[in-house]
Amino acid sequence: MTEMFRLENVWHRYSEGETVERVALKDVTLSIKQGEFVAVIGHNGSGKSTLAKHLNALLLPTEGCVLVKGWDTRDAKHLWDIRQTAGMVFQNPDNQIVATAVEEDVAFGPENLGIPAAEIRRRVDEALKIVGMTEYRRAAPHLLSGGQKQRIAIAGVLAMQPEAMILDEPTAMLDPSGRREVMETVLRLNRQEGITIVYITHFMEEAVQAGRVVVMDGGQKVLDGVPREVFTQVAELRRLGLDVPQVTELAQHLARRGIKLQPGILTVEEMEAELCRYVSQM
Repeated sequence: MTEMFRLENVWHRYSEGETVERVALKDVTLSIKQGEFVAVIGHNGSGKSTLAKHLNALLLPTEGCVLVKGWDTRDAKHLWDIRQTAGMVFQNPDNQIVATAVEEDVAFGPENLGIPAAEIRRRVDEALKIVGMTEYRRAAPHLLSGGQKQRIAIAGVLAMQPEAMILDEPTAMLDPSGRREVMETVLRLNRQEGITIVYITHFMEEAVQAGRVVVMDGGQKVLDGVPREVFTQVAELRRLGLDVPQVTELAQHLARRGIKLQPGILTVEEMEAELCRYVSQM
């Protein structure tokens, strides 16, 4: 698979006053392949959002290098290529919505690229269809729900036709219904459109749906693997101040009560199947 992102021995320091520096990333090396869905988790201050902002050159490394499709983010002549390749979606959709009608908002990015009107219309139609918001094309964004607003923000990035999307806690301000809407949209972008996804979250139930999970702590990458590998390390995750999926915790609770289920249960569907298997053997 083609490499989309590569971080090589990346350090990032924020200046806080004339002499004080805060280290946000410490010697991070990470490779993300084209078409992957990678969730990045960690407690507040672990460096996950700083990491995300390096992937489309919103931040530049203090030491080391970040490559996006082989382009070095420190090379100013490739900044536009990098930003077109890797689109960014932030936590608060209101910060990305700029127009008074949904279709105008989605068209904003391509218009600023000087793309012909007919192509803009095609891109807007396609982006709204992908996120399931075609029927709201003439609606006022401020009247939409939080989940709908975030889907419009995603459509606005999609209209720029990126190969990768970095989503920095896009569901943090949403209710469970809105979180579900956004997660279903992101999964569809990855599985049906082939877009590389880097998904920053603190919801473990979202992270288990990724193909790979990276755990950050103190600015360092401390775990990296498929969800079942990462979330079975319950003691280590708790030491890092992180939760585990609720069904994983339930499985542990049942085990303490003598109900021995298969290890590594991550989803409600897996729990249901395993409980049915257990009951059938009683």
